Amino acid sequence: MPLSSKNVVQFNKGLITEAGELTFPEGASVDECNCVPERTGGRRRRLGIEYEDGYSLSSFSSTAANLFHTFSWENVGGEASLQYTGVQVGSTLYFYNKSLSPISGQEVPVSDADSTTYSIDLTAYETATGDTSQIEVEATSSKGALVIVSSAMSPIYLERDNSTGVFTISSITFRLRDFEWQGDRSTYDAEVATGSVSTGREYDTQNTGWVGTKGDAALTTYKSANTAYPPLTHPWYSGKDATDDFDEAEWQKVYSGSTLIANGHYILSLFAMDRETASGVSGIGTAAEATRFKTAVAYAGRVFYAGLRSAKNSSNIFFSRLLDDISDCGECLQVNDPTSEEISDLLDSDGGVISIPEAHNLIRMESLGASLFVFAENGIWEIKGVDNVFKATEYSVNKITDVGLAVAGSLVKSDSSILWWSHSGIHNLSFSSESLGYVEQNISLSTIQTYYDEIGADSKSKVIAEYDAINKKVYWLYPETGETTTSKKNNFLILDLSLQAFFPWTIEDRTLNTPFIVGTSFFRGVGYGEVEHDVVDSSGNLVVDSSGNQVVATYSDVIFSGDSEVKFLVRDATNGSLTFATFSSLSFGDWGDADYSSYAEAAYDFHGDLTTRKTVPYITVYSKLTETGWEGNEVDGYTPTREGGLLLSAYWDFRTVSTSTPQQVYRFKYNPVVDPDALNTFGYPLDIISTKTRLRGRGKVLKLRFESQTGKDFNLLGYGIVRDTGGKV
Repeated sequence: MPLSSKNVVQFNKGLITEAGELTFPEGASVDECNCVPERTGGRRRRLGIEYEDGYSLSSFSSTAANLFHTFSWENVGGEASLQYTGVQVGSTLYFYNKSLSPISGQEVPVSDADSTTYSIDLTAYETATGDTSQIEVEATSSKGALVIVSSAMSPIYLERDNSTGVFTISSITFRLRDFEWQGDRSTYDAEVATGSVSTGREYDTQNTGWVGTKGDAALTTYKSANTAYPPLTHPWYSGKDATDDFDEAEWQKVYSGSTLIANGHYILSLFAMDRETASGVSGIGTAAEATRFKTAVAYAGRVFYAGLRSAKNSSNIFFSRLLDDISDCGECLQVNDPTSEEISDLLDSDGGVISIPEAHNLIRMESLGASLFVFAENGIWEIKGVDNVFKATEYSVNKITDVGLAVAGSLVKSDSSILWWSHSGIHNLSFSSESLGYVEQNISLSTIQTYYDEIGADSKSKVIAEYDAINKKVYWLYPETGETTTSKKNNFLILDLSLQAFFPWTIEDRTLNTPFIVGTSFFRGVGYGEVEHDVVDSSGNLVVDSSGNQVVATYSDVIFSGDSEVKFLVRDATNGSLTFATFSSLSFGDWGDADYSSYAEAAYDFHGDLTTRKTVPYITVYSKLTETGWEGNEVDGYTPTREGGLLLSAYWDFRTVSTSTPQQVYRFKYNPVVDPDALNTFGYPLDIISTKTRLRGRGKVLKLRFESQTGKDFNLLGYGIVRDTGGKV
């Protein structure tokens, strides 16, 4: 019988659903769950999820029906290494200091002098029709402060005085110049009789500069001479005489055609544009913006805002002036009066409004590199400055793609790209080249589109995302189909950016009182905290006080507080408190005892041809030793720590059931010996476990399934197959 062999040492391309049985890419899986593709080539079992080491339960509680949302506050109070995780529970915000570990024990207090947990009641800022218990906030860090917006509330910013730990909340007043004409500007190149002037024309005349001591006098003089309001084709000061006063005859000598002069003298509040109070023109009224911003982002030394829902402003993006202080974050205006005779120029540092009329439903904004990207329901737009420096005087707006953002929570920024979920798939926005700029790509279309399409619409609508900047992985969390607990996230779709591999996880529930994930936070492991140092004298001797106690000095500094990882905000089912969890359990059970299955099915393999029937006399599976030591004692016996186990099943000729019972392919060649004096050492002579196994059955094509055993680990490196074609068809 002719024999041949095949080695598979790259089994780390993740899940692929968009390939045919005859063309399936080697190294990928046709189905898998709860595995981790390793960059070294194989797959290993994920660890169980459990509460973080040394965890604490929150001082506040929640209901299962609450809205939960997490966000980050960077550079708190201007300390670069001080970072907070914000947690929204219904209408209340809490904060954790994620510069220290365990994060669940780091509830931020009211101040250094008051250990009561600090919280913000968002109902104090609700609009008349808003419900902050049902709408997630969005927050962005700038100048050490945190700007907080939501479509249900008026925007605020939060500051912390790091010398006292005291917080201050300030409402943001949005000011902008009034560039809207209130009358029929098509008639403004002609004068209008005083008795026929509309309130709009009266207001517009003042708003173009016919106001103030000199401007009022000029208007009075013109109306007296002509019994009419002047055409708005040139400013009053174009008719000044030698004494710098208005001369109507001189003014009439200036011919400006039908060109209108600049307006924008009046500065109004965005949410209450009270033109009557500003101008004194009776009847001009107030134009109130009833909706509030949905999204905000710090970019180019400013804060940008978008997501108003009114017909007037739904496509507008408001940006603050260049921030000298966080109090400037609502100054979306030109500082110089455009109607001024002396200084009317728009400055590079000014604020303003950018309109994208074709954009519908502005959902999120995110900066990347030197650009700001606006994600709408019907596409993505890029805003950037000339020479990559945004200025109020110089910027461009370019449409990147017609593919929009379906769910705000799915958007996540990695080191060099932005990823999001649309109605048609999972997309990546990254820089392509100097000529092409940023380019959008559907990264699920050729990989896991079928898997993506099978995620229910309700589950997709509740997705949240997190980026692990150390391990270069994107996590998307969402509820399983039919899940009745609104905020519960028990399904994961993970993308390893280094491998470009997707893989899914599922969290299993305990039988009773199971916790569940409601949010995420990336923990860098480097933070800001109090550090104690010994005080020594000039001779290097320790200094003690009069009581003989050693003297230490305490000051704030950067500290290393733990491993970098994504941590998950969890609701405890017993009392509704919150805490944080990690994938760290070596019991390989979720929440301690909930068994989960880890498995990966290799590609369909025809072993060289499509017609010949084969057998596999032997398969050799290579695994890394998982055991790290022993637990127990001589009386009760010893059990391995992180005990290994790996089962293999064969599926011939596209069968949906295995041709034989699963076989153990993690077996020791030698009997391990316990050393009672060194239980942290397993003592096995080999680091790699190779197991030779005969596969039963025969056929033209073979699929292999590797799966876990209850409570046991596996780290599959690869496998080699000896096949016998036999010449039969």
